Amino acid sequence: MQTDLINAVFLLNEIRHALVELKNEGKKRVINLSNFPLSNDEAKFVDEALGRGSVKIIYEGTELTIWQETKISGVWWGEYRNSSGKLILRTIEITFYPELAMSQIEDIEDGISRLDELLSELKI
Repeated sequence: MQTDLINAVFLLNEIRHALVELKNEGKKRVINLSNFPLSNDEAKFVDEALGRGSVKIIYEGTELTIWQETKISGVWWGEYRNSSGKLILRTIEITFYPELAMSQIEDIEDGISRLDELLSELKI
C-alpha cells in the first residue's frame, strides 16, 4: 500500500464498513470529512475513487445544501453552505437517501393544510 494514501485507505475502509451496516442493519452513518486529516493527494484519491453518480439533490433554504450520489450506491457527498455561500461542512453520508432531503412530518402537515384550504375554496 502506498504510505502517502494511508488516511484515504482508512476512510474508504470506514465507508465500506458503514455500507455493510447499512445493508445488514439499516444503520446510517455520516462522516464529517474535517475529522479525517486528508492531504490534497488523499482527498483527490478519495474523490476519484468514489466519483459521482447520476443523482444530485439541491436544497435551497436559508442555507444551501447539496447531496451528490457517488458512483457507489448508498454513498453520498454532502456539502453544506451558510447563507453567504461559504462552505461550512463536507460529509460523506452512507444512507439509502439523505435524511435531511426527505420530507419532514411538519412539512407534510403543512402541505395537507395548504391542500385543504385550496380544496375548500374550490367547493361549489
